[in-house]
Parts: sequence; C-alpha cells; structure tokens
Amino acid sequence: MGKRSHTQQTKHDEKVKQIALQYQKQKFKVKADLPGFEQPTPIGKYKRIPDIEAIKGRKREIIEVETPKTLKGDKDQQATFRKHAAQKSNTKFRMELTE
Repeated sequence: MGKRSHTQQTKHDEKVKQIALQYQKQKFKVKADLPGFEQPTPIGKYKRIPDIEAIKGRKREIIEVETPKTLKGDKDQQATFRKHAAQKSNTKFRMELTE
C-alpha cells in the first residue's frame, strides 16, 4: 500500500467526506473510513476496508479514493474491490482520483 504525505492524506480525507456527503444527500446509507462515520464492511481474504460503502435499497456502491502516490501501490486492494463487485449483481465499484 502506498504511503501518503500529510497533505495528500488531508486531501484524500476531504475527498472521501465530500463523496460520502453527496451519497447521503441522495438518501444512501453511507459508511466511510473516516471519524464520525460507521466503518465500511471489510472485503476479501485480507479484510480490506474501502473508503466508502453506500447502500440504497438493494443497490450497493464501493468507492475507493486514490492519490497519485497510492494509485499504483494499491493495485491489490483495487483488484479485491473490483472482483468483489463483479461477483455481486447489486454492487458497483468505482475509483476516484484526488490530487
């Protein structure tokens, strides 16, 4: 897993919060890997935690926010989320890039 600088981590967390709040406005039940939110459900053999898990009815979205520094280093985690979503008809995975 790639390491982020303090500035990159702050930008990452701000982006995660922004996306989480957008989903909440759309009436999704949102779990986010941030203080003040319920923790997302761990996924896969290594219990990886996505940045956001949003659920509305039967629809489920897993969102992972990456910085340029972690984009390449987190390939295994991205693959885990992508594979998990592909195996579930009601789940979609997407990745967001922040600066």
